[in-house]
Amino acid sequence: VAIMIDEDELDEVEEGLVDLAMRGWRTLDEHPLDPRSKRVQLEHNELSTLPKTIGTLEFMWKLDVSHNRLEALPRTIGKCTRLRILNVDHNYLEDIPKELGQCFFLEEINAEHNSLVTVPSTLGSLQQLRELRLKHNRLENLPVEIGGLDTLEVLDCSENENLAMVPEKLRDDSEMVKFVIKLHYDTLKHITQIKQNYADVKDALQKQEHANLRLRDAIEQCKADKEAIIESLVPDEVADTCCVS
Repeated sequence: VAIMIDEDELDEVEEGLVDLAMRGWRTLDEHPLDPRSKRVQLEHNELSTLPKTIGTLEFMWKLDVSHNRLEALPRTIGKCTRLRILNVDHNYLEDIPKELGQCFFLEEINAEHNSLVTVPSTLGSLQQLRELRLKHNRLENLPVEIGGLDTLEVLDCSENENLAMVPEKLRDDSEMVKFVIKLHYDTLKHITQIKQNYADVKDALQKQEHANLRLRDAIEQCKADKEAIIESLVPDEVADTCCVS
């Protein structure tokens, strides 16, 4: 027997739940979200945009806008600092705002079946991220910063034909993808360290060269001072006699 539960009853079951799935809505302009919302379900609608006010949902820990018509996410999503789960699969996203990297508690991002060419390097700041699902996009590269996420358990970038940095035979294996990205990360980190070491040595040599020049000038000045002192100690008549002889 199916039991129908209206929204008021759902709010009693889970405080802060906003279930607006499968409404056929094209916009949320006439349906402002409660700033106290904690779990927002907007999947299976016709939404082409999300309002900037999404950033006012400071208590929201889950946002599901999968199976819509989104072409972009508002940059204000970076203000949802309690967000832990973001589901945006089956949309038309071409990029993800870099501000998402400010949602430091994010654990899961599902952006499968979109039109992403890349994702922002700021995702490398998400030290709680466990799952990053990017299957079936148009990825050409991934930021190597992702390779530094020790918490990452799933990195799915299968069905991305143009992702040259991961060999085609390895793209369906999440563990191998993580391994390859980690190699890229470690290599970049190593190169960066070499560059820094070179810069430090070059700076040290320049400082040493300047010190040597200052030392040379100081020695020359000492010689000049010594000669001046000697001249001041020799009587004028002796100096004149020396000059005549």
